[in-house]
Formats: sequence, C-alpha cells, structure tokens
Amino acid sequence: MQYAVTAIYISSLCLCAFVRYLVFEHDIMRQMAIIVNLWKATVIQAMEYRASFVFAIVANFFDFIFGLLQYLVFFTAAKSIAGWEADHMLVLYGVFMLVFALHFILLYPNLVAMGDMVNSGNLDLLLTKPVDSQLIISFRRISLEELGSIGTATILLGWLLYRGVIVFDIGNFLLFGVSMVSSLLLVYCVFVLLICLAVIMERLDNMSQLLWSLFALCRYPVDIYPDRIRYAFMSFLPVAFIDTIPASALLGRSDSATVWHGFAMAVVAVLFCSWLWRRAIGAYTSAGG
Repeated sequence: MQYAVTAIYISSLCLCAFVRYLVFEHDIMRQMAIIVNLWKATVIQAMEYRASFVFAIVANFFDFIFGLLQYLVFFTAAKSIAGWEADHMLVLYGVFMLVFALHFILLYPNLVAMGDMVNSGNLDLLLTKPVDSQLIISFRRISLEELGSIGTATILLGWLLYRGVIVFDIGNFLLFGVSMVSSLLLVYCVFVLLICLAVIMERLDNMSQLLWSLFALCRYPVDIYPDRIRYAFMSFLPVAFIDTIPASALLGRSDSATVWHGFAMAVVAVLFCSWLWRRAIGAYTSAGG
C-alpha cells in the first residue's frame, strides 16, 4: 500500500511537470490548430483515391482476423500459455491492436517521412517556421488505413466484455485508462528517439523497422519470457507497459502500484525525449552541412 501511494505521488509530480512544460514552453492551442489543418490536408489527399483508401481499410480488417487466428492456433495444443488462457490472450490481442493501430495512424507516416526530410533539406525549412518543431514533425501527417483494425479491436473487446471475460469494474477500467496513456506515451518516446537518431546521423534508413521490432516483442505477454528478460521489460526497456500491463489491468490482474509506476516512467521518458530532441536540433547542421 505504501509503495502504491508513493508511486501515485511521484506520478502526480511528473504529470504536473509535464503539463507545466506543455503550457509554458509551447503555445499548445495554436500548435494543435496547425496540426488539425495539416490532418485535414492529409485526409483530402487520401480521398483523391477513395477506392484505394477503402481497400486499405478492408485489408487491415482481414490482417486483424489473420492475426487473431494465429493466437487461437496456439490453444489447439495448450490450454494456457504462462497463465494466460485463450480468452485472456484475446484481450491482450485487442489491446495490442489498439495501440498498434493508433501508432500507425498518428506516428508511422511521420517516421517514414523523417529520413527524407533530413536528406532533402525540408527539415531546415520547418525549423525556420514559428512552430514547435517536435510536435509538428511528430504529428503533421495522419493515416487512416488502420481504422479497420481499431474497429475490429473495439468489437473484440466489447464482445469479451459481453461474455464476462472482462468484468465491468470502475477501478479496473480506470487503471486500464492510465496504463493505455502510459503505453501510448512510451511508444511516442521510441518514435522521438528514432527521429533524434535521424537528425544526428543525417541518414537513417528503415527507421520504421526498429519500431516494428518493438511491436514484435509486444505481441505476447511478458510472462512467457525468463525472469531476467521479464525484469528488463518491466524496467529500463518497458515493453511490458505497452500492452501486457494494460491487458492485465483490464482483466483485473494488475495492481495499481504497477500501473502508476508505468505512468511515472512514461512521463519521465517524455520529458527526457523532449530534452534530447532539443539537444539534437541544437547540434543539427542542416542538410548542406
């Protein structure tokens, strides 16, 4: 109990520091208005090829189904995996696909374009604008192709709630919400680290593959790994907080101390990555040297 109170207290301090950073260091409302306008332009561009857009959503729906079948195949030979039964694994898969789809919608298009921005000199042009470079580079583009995955993941979790696999409990849902925020913040931190590498090295091809590798580790619960690897995934490489902890919270299997500990780690990581971005931009010498 004492550990939980301490974790909540530290998380509150970190959150206050993070909010203060956003309010005082950024004109957040103006930046968001710019991002929304950029999103509108991206959607309009995507709508020029509507058949391709619809086909991409349908294809991602089937990709979700095929991934679901892969999970179910495991349980034709075993009743549980490291304490996770078939229904529990479906919860994990639903949470994983929510996080993955949100990453693909908000971050992936910007990560793919980052290397070209550095090499072509477009980053130089952006840095001369009176905008927050980190926010604009992170969220200037959006891709709605994974809407099919989000829809099917939501339907899957709703069906599991209806069946009673997920028990409706306010406390569990609150912890799930906090852990999902932590998950998305941690994925964003990995994204920022990659774009910092692109700026520092001035050429970093296939950056997106590194993020795909991270998600490959997240497809299964951390309980299946040996103790040392599991400890690493709960501490300095917090893979567990991306989907295992949110799924455990939704199932009522995760304690509040762990959830708030992950939230504190996520907020500290965001502050650190923002500092690292400023250092990377400070050392940037432009595409022309």
